[in-house]
Amino acid sequence: MIDNAKNTGLTPVRTARLIACVIALVGMVFLFIERALSAILVMATDGVKLGLARYNNFTGRFASQNFAEDKQLLSLLKEVQGLLPSAESALAVFMVIAIVLLVIAALGLALPKQFVHVLVALRLLKWETGEAVPEESGESLREILAKVGNVPLKKIALPVAVMVAVVVAFFAVRSCHETVKAASVSDSIAEMQQKAVEYMEAQKAFYAKSKAIGNAAALQVPDSLSTSAFDYKVTGGRFTAVSKVLLENCPAGSKWSVSASTKGFFEKELVLYRSAPKDSACAKLTPDFKKLGR
Repeated sequence: MIDNAKNTGLTPVRTARLIACVIALVGMVFLFIERALSAILVMATDGVKLGLARYNNFTGRFASQNFAEDKQLLSLLKEVQGLLPSAESALAVFMVIAIVLLVIAALGLALPKQFVHVLVALRLLKWETGEAVPEESGESLREILAKVGNVPLKKIALPVAVMVAVVVAFFAVRSCHETVKAASVSDSIAEMQQKAVEYMEAQKAFYAKSKAIGNAAALQVPDSLSTSAFDYKVTGGRFTAVSKVLLENCPAGSKWSVSASTKGFFEKELVLYRSAPKDSACAKLTPDFKKLGR
């Protein structure tokens, strides 16, 4: 009697595809971990910069020098800051591992016969006892890889193209995100400087008319305003802009200000004092702030 029943067990090809799927799943897990850790790293970086900025002013320095809890917290912040570069390197390693695993999985799915022979040659698998062993099973790894190299290109073109497209799309999206983020920072800084110029122009016009320094009501400008990036205030003869978010490497809470005053005894004149954050990252964003309105 002829047995026409189909083999529903794990054939070599099915085994290769199953292993390839498991490898792909592991690659996706690494990719997910990399994305999650990347988001956590961004929050940690922002937190460290905010904390260090807090201890960079007079009250913060006083607290860190006189209170044990603040000393310990400042020390912890500095330790975490030192670990951030290593964390960024670890993210790159996770990304490389994920890409390599996904490429291996794609090749395993596209070339299951060759893939299973490679696994056997590497002694990661072995032929089951009593199973009809293919003639190629005694070939060396070099011979197997040589055969893989002779596989028609169309068999591996699609999976490889898909993997390349995924990798390119990932880095393209990441690059676009960074570009949009940089453009957003640039727009926010430009807006802040424009509002500072508007305040100075209004103060100059009011002083020319009344020979006095005007407050928000006299200058006919809002005494407070909040945007996605800055909180603005005009108090007495002073304009301040305080950042609400991290602007590149400039921490949230950084302050730019313009103070109006007068000088002279017999003939007074208006003087505008411009002040930018001392943080070098903030100074890099607004290198010409002290020249605004001149």
